[in-house]
Amino acid sequence: MDKHADLIMVSYNNRRFLPEFFHFIKSKTAYPFHLIAIDNNSTDGSRAYLRKMKETNTIGKRMKLVLNPKNFGVAKAWNQGIDLCRGKYLVFLNPDLKLTPGWLEKMIRCAERHPKAGVVGAKILNYDGTIYHAGFVNGVVRGRGKKDAPDRYGTEVAVHGIQGCCFLVKRDLIPVVGKFDERFFIYAEEDDYCLRTRRAGFKVMYAPVPIYHYREGSAIPPQKRRELRLASKNKFHEKWRRK
Repeated sequence: MDKHADLIMVSYNNRRFLPEFFHFIKSKTAYPFHLIAIDNNSTDGSRAYLRKMKETNTIGKRMKLVLNPKNFGVAKAWNQGIDLCRGKYLVFLNPDLKLTPGWLEKMIRCAERHPKAGVVGAKILNYDGTIYHAGFVNGVVRGRGKKDAPDRYGTEVAVHGIQGCCFLVKRDLIPVVGKFDERFFIYAEEDDYCLRTRRAGFKVMYAPVPIYHYREGSAIPPQKRRELRLASKNKFHEKWRRK
């Protein structure tokens, strides 16, 4: 197992975010990493852009590119990434993020400080400087809508779940907990994974690492997005009601 981190990014019609994504990966990430970029059959020029980055960008030398023939959804694409990983840490990233200096080192240090940690999530911020997600406990998201400050939710703590746009998984966890449940096309796949992690006796940790998230992601119409959220929510409750 290599000591580098594998960064797994799944795109679907995210072309407008990709230049900033590569900029932030390159300029804000000092820890050794490999990038795995998986495109779910985008139609907005994302695939051509990713091919160009693979061929011309310095990150391309440590980048694996997967171009799927159809939109497989998030969970299945993440699992494709897992199959390609060789690093000690796997970090799942949305393309519509603004990373901050030392973000990866800070998340890894949290993982290493807590031997029972299996998953580590970040402090997810809106672009207006308010908190979107600082982990959730008993179904309640901590900090939502509050103005961020260094001492606000500034402590590493075990939580029940984290936000899925930026989170780390220790590779040693995967043989125990398994991969993502592909019944979740999009939404709830990280909730399911966090619950499985905790039931396996590991911790889900929140680390106060600021990451800005556009929360616009792929160009899914609002009504379709609501339908997908509801479908995943119903699948989640149906799955865990039986256990």
